[in-house]
Amino acid sequence: MACIKGVNRSASVAISPDSPYLAAGTMAGAVDLSFSSSANIEIFKLDFQSNQDTDLSLVGESPSAERFNRLAWGSVGSDTEEFSLGLIAGGLVDGSVTLWNPLSLIR
Repeated sequence: MACIKGVNRSASVAISPDSPYLAAGTMAGAVDLSFSSSANIEIFKLDFQSNQDTDLSLVGESPSAERFNRLAWGSVGSDTEEFSLGLIAGGLVDGSVTLWNPLSLIR
């Protein structure tokens, strides 16, 4: 079976429970092709209408203090305008847990 869509990242991922988005956080302990030591959280749009491009579209990103061990996307707060896409929780390599508003990352 051929790949439908993808993104070339060493990342922990979470899919939005209520919208067509995927979050990717730079994976702890992994080295990417550029040997970068940076840490980021990125939001990609899951667009399956376009068959011309197999890459997912990057729609938002932000630097992170640390790389990610785990990433989860929940619908907590999705009944409010400010958190209409829910929240993303990241378990970071230093043991901390950080929350992001995906709507803010996309804007």
